[in-house]
Amino acid sequence: MEMFNYYIKLSVRNLIRNRLFFILMISTLAVGVGVFLANIAIIKSMSADPIPHKSDKIFNVSLNVWPLDNSDAELLEIMRYDDAMHILKNDIATHTMVHYQSQVYTRDINSKNLTRHQAVVRATTPEFFPLTDAPFAFGGVWQQDYAKQIVIGDTLNQQVFGGGNSVGKVLEIDGKPFEIVGVLKPWELKPLFYNASFGQKFAKTDDIYAPIETALDSEWAIALRSMSSERINSVSDNRGKNGFFIQAFVQLENQQQKNAMQEYIDNYSQYRKAQGEFLRANDNRLLDVNQWLTHQKVVDERMLAFALASSLFLAVCIFNASSLLLARYHSARFETGLRRAVGARIKDVFYQGVVESMLIGLCCAVLTLIFGWLFLQISITLFPALQQTSDIDITLILMGIGIALITSFISMLYPLIRSCRTPLSTTLK
Repeated sequence: MEMFNYYIKLSVRNLIRNRLFFILMISTLAVGVGVFLANIAIIKSMSADPIPHKSDKIFNVSLNVWPLDNSDAELLEIMRYDDAMHILKNDIATHTMVHYQSQVYTRDINSKNLTRHQAVVRATTPEFFPLTDAPFAFGGVWQQDYAKQIVIGDTLNQQVFGGGNSVGKVLEIDGKPFEIVGVLKPWELKPLFYNASFGQKFAKTDDIYAPIETALDSEWAIALRSMSSERINSVSDNRGKNGFFIQAFVQLENQQQKNAMQEYIDNYSQYRKAQGEFLRANDNRLLDVNQWLTHQKVVDERMLAFALASSLFLAVCIFNASSLLLARYHSARFETGLRRAVGARIKDVFYQGVVESMLIGLCCAVLTLIFGWLFLQISITLFPALQQTSDIDITLILMGIGIALITSFISMLYPLIRSCRTPLSTTLK
């Protein structure tokens, strides 16, 4: 312990005496590690499992039926109203939900303020909530398919009602009253797996959740992708027609349930074929959450390319820092020779260098976290779509500190070995 304290005192003295040199070296490493850490923060959020305790039990349903002879086209993630209703009728899955996204303007119907808030609507079915584990703060879900009842998210609750229990209050949506029967707690899903298509994978959770039948009757427009093979005059006119705009998810607890569900949707597509429709070249598909996110290419290939570039940049920073240290040890070779001449062993010089690298690494770690946060903010400013994808949590903070210590040691290792291996006679000449 006494020798360790001596090494620390000697290292601190060296850092202070050569402060400009070490500031340059520490900054070089911190920039490299900071860029690398910011990129890791983005990729970590992109590749995260949004619902890890049951991501292998929730499956997206994609059907291969199509009303026209276009069998070579890829499967769509969206289906018709009639297809979705058939999926809902299954008695196999633990939970089944279908949904589509809309946007509306809303206000507190009793407010004297006429300001309206734009809100994202998830038109869905009651089992959306147990399937996604949406957390309720107050109330619950609607009990009737055509009810004028809604569940609202925490953000909208704060905007319109100032927070608190809003169950029983009434929202005016596009001029019509809707009773609030449930309020969710603050809730994030990264990525937003149930809405991973069409560039929505890192959007916030929704503001309003409403019965899908009520949304159709209210003519709430389809906000995302929709397709049709015939003329459809309104949103509610999709019933019974070939308008594709709904997505479906099921929760299946085991392989037996999955096999039964696969058979169920295969039989349905054969039924549709018998009715004169066509089947695409691909089979009906059940993809669990992580398979679904991979299929949707949630981790942008450009970010992976940037990760490689930042890794190479970090390697260059380590090389530059090592070159600086090599020059520093070369200039200090006379001091090292004197220490060895008066009795210091080679391993003493090496241990002191390791302690010095630890101090440099700790200084580098502080700067790394600052630079990492700064580079992350710059990335978000340049690419606003990344705003919901990335944050630096405790895991990344510890990772940044660890990488800073390791890179500092790697930078110092070669110059230190060169210094220790130089013959004493050569040093003292």
